[in-house]
Amino acid sequence: MLYMEKIQFTASLPDILSCIAIGGQDKNSRIKLDVPASDLAAVMQLLALESPVFKVTIEETSEGEW
Repeated sequence: MLYMEKIQFTASLPDILSCIAIGGQDKNSRIKLDVPASDLAAVMQLLALESPVFKVTIEETSEGEW
């Protein structure tokens, strides 16, 4: 099994009702994130992923780090 390089960035849930959608026809969930422009390189790494599946880990951080 090949392991990809870790992609890490700061994000928050946008202040919209549809930021988390649960269910739907496929019974899966969808999460939308706001990512600051300073982390654009990490977002570009997501676009370049070859695997459609990856693990997500969330860590709470202080507001001052955004």
